[in-house]
Amino acid sequence: MVRLKDIAQACGVSASTVSRALNGLTGSDKKNSAMIRQKAKEMGYFPNAAARTLKTSRSHNIGILYEDRMDHEYFSLLLNELRFGAEDMGYDLTFIRRSAHTNEEGTYFDRAMRRSLDGVIVVQADFNAADVMRLVAGSIPTVVIDHAYEGGDCVMSDNRTGIEALVRAAWNLGHRRIAYIHGEDCLVTRERLSGFYKQCAELGARVPGEYVMETHFHDPAACGEAVNRLLELAEPPTCVLCPDDFSCLGALAALEERGLRVPRDVSLAGYDGIRMGQMMRPRLATVRQDAAGVAQNAIELLLDAIENPETHRPRRITVQAAMLEGETLGPAKHS
Repeated sequence: MVRLKDIAQACGVSASTVSRALNGLTGSDKKNSAMIRQKAKEMGYFPNAAARTLKTSRSHNIGILYEDRMDHEYFSLLLNELRFGAEDMGYDLTFIRRSAHTNEEGTYFDRAMRRSLDGVIVVQADFNAADVMRLVAGSIPTVVIDHAYEGGDCVMSDNRTGIEALVRAAWNLGHRRIAYIHGEDCLVTRERLSGFYKQCAELGARVPGEYVMETHFHDPAACGEAVNRLLELAEPPTCVLCPDDFSCLGALAALEERGLRVPRDVSLAGYDGIRMGQMMRPRLATVRQDAAGVAQNAIELLLDAIENPETHRPRRITVQAAMLEGETLGPAKHS
């Protein structure tokens, strides 16, 4: 059996340093701690979970709250990145998603307490639900992704500048009639709408009320229906921004059924930067969200709250996104 002192000898450090690294008490020397954890893994060290919990008063288990289906590529990528980040810091992940097929009772907070979770990351949920707000306001350290509560930790993708980049790109290609089909009301939608209107105003682009339409995220059929309504206007748009890349597939299908080509007749842009959009032809113009950056910041925020409860101060972190020019955004046919 590999012992702590064996790892300490191999790394040239003290046994206490090894213990702190393996228990996630990284301090400021994260590089050295990562080296120790890697060496322990190579040597086949397996900690006694029960003993570790008693010694540190922690379970080294982080809860993930995700209420939606797991077929959204961006969120799937984000969840993978969270798993990698947690594992690298010596933590396991446990989903606390509520299901009709489970007999587990109680609120999210109750379930997190019952499982002795050290912290929770809220990835996707009804952020206005009392159950979710109770969890965030409770005693368990919590980080929320893509939503901000007063006095709470959160990590946001930069939705405003992302949509502004799409509007500018369309304007620079001669588009003056730019429509925006957005998802349901939430902070992400409000941030993107704010950026859309702000950039249009700065460029001098007129935005008729009928050019801005609400549908649903991740819903190609709804997006296709919205595109059809836009094209039936007396003065239809020459460029349509869609809620997300997957929804944009519905817009493409609707245009094809009308005998219109993208981008020759109508330009399109999505949001998220999923692989499917970059594999299709024409390649989708979009904004790629930095899933790895969002996950890394969420993990670091949560671990700071877990390990340094007396000095931790809640923060809101914004992660930059990058525009992918693609081929669905072309010169305007009509000015």
